[in-house]
Amino acid sequence: MKSFLLVILFVLSCSLFAQQDTDKAQIETTLNNYIDAFYKGDTTKLKAAIKPRLNKFGYWKNKASGNYEYYDHMSYDKAMAFVTKMKLEGKTRDEDKIRAVKVLDIGNHIASAKVTANWGVDYVLLSKDDGKWMIEQVIWEGPYQKEAKQQQTTTYYLIRHAEKDRSDKTNRDPHLTEVGQKRAANWANVLKDVKFDMVYSTDYNRTKETATPTAKANNIELTLYDPRNMDGKAFMNTTKGKTVLVVGHSNTTPMFANALAGDKKYDMISDDNNANLYIVTITRDTKTSTLLKVD
Repeated sequence: MKSFLLVILFVLSCSLFAQQDTDKAQIETTLNNYIDAFYKGDTTKLKAAIKPRLNKFGYWKNKASGNYEYYDHMSYDKAMAFVTKMKLEGKTRDEDKIRAVKVLDIGNHIASAKVTANWGVDYVLLSKDDGKWMIEQVIWEGPYQKEAKQQQTTTYYLIRHAEKDRSDKTNRDPHLTEVGQKRAANWANVLKDVKFDMVYSTDYNRTKETATPTAKANNIELTLYDPRNMDGKAFMNTTKGKTVLVVGHSNTTPMFANALAGDKKYDMISDDNNANLYIVTITRDTKTSTLLKVD
């Protein structure tokens, strides 16, 4: 009987954690829709983020006095009108550098979160109806302050090169096979919704050919690196606040992910595996990493 109860408790705890992860992901999507709405003048995303009973107000720092002054109340209708006006006046932006969302707490029906965006910092209250999390209230302050940059997010995507030509064992710098070329193109497709600021590759044909489709899709040049001779501090400073793709090898890629995450959790990639995708996200307060397999 005791063992049965333990099993029940274990199952219930797993279900609870799974639900919390689902809620967190949904809340993050809502918060990013909220940012995109104001950045891009997108009323569709705003409708997906805020409730009709929205209550939003903020404080704007007076440059002359240095004091924060009450700014204005924004209802649902005012928010829609504001976003529409931005679109009509061409005041939109495609901003990925000054944006961060952080879920602070999740209850059964309510949640709290923090948004850092171009205009400043928002503290957000959300509620869940019909399984959907939406924003109820927002209190914010602006303008965006220099210290808020410390909260910006740096995201690294790390992959191994695609399948290489093994027909000549003496060739230390082979090109990709046809299968490898298709995988390289597929990486660009899989990552098409990610706006990369930089793409790093080791100086080998197989890695450069793997990285090139994604670099071209983002209109950026490859940055070459030597994993055996890197200035880690300089690399972190150069890439801070950016979204970066790093293409390496079966041994260097997991080691690189471990170094970025500060955790020795990933082992060397098996020789027949070209599908691993490591994602490392770094803020001032946190470092998280995950491993996906993309065939």
